[in-house]
Amino acid sequence: MDGAITFEETDRDQNASNQKEGFHVYRMRWFILTTLGILNISNALQWLSFAPVAYTTAGFYQTDLDTVNMLSVVYMITAIPCGFIATWLLDTFGLRGSIVMAAWLNFLGSAIRIVSAIDGISDDARIPLVFFGTVLAALAQPFMLFAPTKLAALWFPDDQRATANMLATMCNPLGIMLAYILSPLLAPGEEKMLFMLAIESIPGILAVLMATFGICSNRPPTPPSASAETASEPFLTGLKKLVKNPSYWLLAWAIGGGIALFSTLTTLLPQMLCPWGYDDNFTGVVCVSSLIGAGLVGAAIAGLVVDKTKRYMEVTKVCFAVASLTLIAFSIVHNRPDMWVGIAITCGLFGFFGLPVYPVGNELSVETTYPCGEATSSGMLFIFGQLQSIVLVISLSAIGSDIPEDKLVNSKCNTNSKYKVEVKDLAISTYVLTGYAILVMLVFVLVFRTKYRRLEAEKEHFEPIDLNSPTSKEPLVDDV
Repeated sequence: MDGAITFEETDRDQNASNQKEGFHVYRMRWFILTTLGILNISNALQWLSFAPVAYTTAGFYQTDLDTVNMLSVVYMITAIPCGFIATWLLDTFGLRGSIVMAAWLNFLGSAIRIVSAIDGISDDARIPLVFFGTVLAALAQPFMLFAPTKLAALWFPDDQRATANMLATMCNPLGIMLAYILSPLLAPGEEKMLFMLAIESIPGILAVLMATFGICSNRPPTPPSASAETASEPFLTGLKKLVKNPSYWLLAWAIGGGIALFSTLTTLLPQMLCPWGYDDNFTGVVCVSSLIGAGLVGAAIAGLVVDKTKRYMEVTKVCFAVASLTLIAFSIVHNRPDMWVGIAITCGLFGFFGLPVYPVGNELSVETTYPCGEATSSGMLFIFGQLQSIVLVISLSAIGSDIPEDKLVNSKCNTNSKYKVEVKDLAISTYVLTGYAILVMLVFVLVFRTKYRRLEAEKEHFEPIDLNSPTSKEPLVDDV
């Protein structure tokens, strides 16, 4: 399908400032970025729509908290085998087909989850239906999370790559924030579960229309940078090189650990806080909004900094270190009543420094492994993260202890459901999560080193061109 699209006029301002003769940027890149962003928002809504209302969900589907948590864990489990397939498809067949496939899987998954909540569906069928729909949506997640690095590399110039990657990637936590805000508001009781699922499916409908009818090419006719002009290595060749790259293994464990910390915290946060008097609205509207809202600001700043300075490694290490330290403060205050401000501040600080680790870490992985395919290097980071997420969510849920009813003076966990759901104390789990964060951070900060291979290759490819020189050619501006 390459070249089938009628592209809009190239970005004249960017091309005028681009001194790399023969390279172009197209405004279509912003439409593709917007489509991928909406898709990431929608998929994150599907992923964690039940976590903010875990006890309500358990009552509606007449099950326990472990089963509700599995609706999040299934994303992590599915991502491992599907992650390899998504990586191969992105690097072998290109961006368009992968995004369209992800959009349809996400849409179908959300539709089946709606069916699971319709009146008249038997109680025995509800759980299988909601899990089937969740699995379909989960199959889409690797495609849309691996695509930002590929999109940035193929469509954006070198001084916009980190920012583009950040914008697309941060739409995933933005979707999580919306889930934590919307779910408690849309489903304050079990009778509103169908309404919640229907409203939260709307971004998926928009994304599937934009992807199917708006994206018609894998790459632009003319590359935006020297590295985009060079074809990525085949998937298996790149994978073999990753296996032999010790720096990448350490990076994958560390950045994957950061992904796991975020996924585990956002999955279990309501269960960590509700026994001590913090309801779903405080957890979602205040805590998660602080975490992700501050994280979006931090990621925007980090993206601009690395685009200008190219200090991927230093920015990643500083952010990881400070984010890990904020978890210590959170673990101290989270199970104390009336610590509203302290909990909100620690969540905000964790987000501000923690969320930039993923998009900047993705760019760092490309620099560490170039010329391996961008989807291969960033995809393996995500798979490592999901492996750690599975272990953390399941193990931390398991070590939670039941709280006797006479000690649940401040609890905000129970619903009005006739179905009994036991309340758990996850304080020990929180301490274990914090300890793991400190371990990963120390090893990463003290040990990890790498060369910026992509930047070195681009420097060797050309010498700066003086546009004021009478012998130089101004970059072309085409309508294609």
